[in-house]
Amino acid sequence: MAENEPCGLRGCTLFISFETDSVCRKLSKIQCDPNAVSTFELYLTLKQDHTSWHILLPQFLKNLTRGGTVMISRDFTLEKKKLYRSYQQAQ
Repeated sequence: MAENEPCGLRGCTLFISFETDSVCRKLSKIQCDPNAVSTFELYLTLKQDHTSWHILLPQFLKNLTRGGTVMISRDFTLEKKKLYRSYQQAQ
């Protein structure tokens, strides 16, 4: 997704979120090169896995871990947002 960008991957800012049934939480923001101006943003949204073996465990076993276990699905969304317009796009 960075091959046609003016600064390549250096110009990327990546936002990572985690989506459950009712809430989408922002987890992190990663600037690939803090010394470069961001020319585009990528939004990666990871999703909770509801089909895993973890759901089959009895509740008392789940409670043995302090924060619980979160299973991440193989499904995700990745969106790109350009932060500039090239001269050719403006015409």
